[in-house]
Amino acid sequence: MFSGLEFYGMGGVGFLVFETIRTFLSQQLGYDEDRISMQTVILEDLEAEPSDLEELMLMLEQEFSIDWSEDDLKKLETVGDLTAFVEDQI
Repeated sequence: MFSGLEFYGMGGVGFLVFETIRTFLSQQLGYDEDRISMQTVILEDLEAEPSDLEELMLMLEQEFSIDWSEDDLKKLETVGDLTAFVEDQI
């Protein structure tokens, strides 16, 4: 049986980015990490507020030295979208 990460072909940096995002979301929003997958819709499935996403982006900015804008936030719906965005930045 494949894990979600194997299914998406993630390894190395992709795995690290996903795990970091999952950990941050779990800590920030109080959800079990097992509930957070690449398909998780951040604002709907995790009942996050836009301000939660901004706070997450600030944490990721510090962790991975990425740049982002308000326009970028509008394009990021799922954890997979966010993972791909961060991967493209590093």
